[in-house]
Amino acid sequence: MNTWPEGKRRAMTQSAHAAWNASNYPGTLQICCKCDDPTGRCEEDAIYTDEGDGPFCQGCYHKTEEYLLSEA
Repeated sequence: MNTWPEGKRRAMTQSAHAAWNASNYPGTLQICCKCDDPTGRCEEDAIYTDEGDGPFCQGCYHKTEEYLLSEA
């Protein structure tokens, strides 16, 4: 599991952010719980089911029972 630099959550410059991501996989990327690909989202807009499963990328969320039932 990735942690914040020195264990402290704080704003980072773009260059510091890029350097952190380059040396700490997956960096600050949010990874889908099903396919292990980046979700393209962050904490504020993460996709979780009502039961708290996630985070999901959009493609994997669209395969969940919750989503399929909502579209029926």
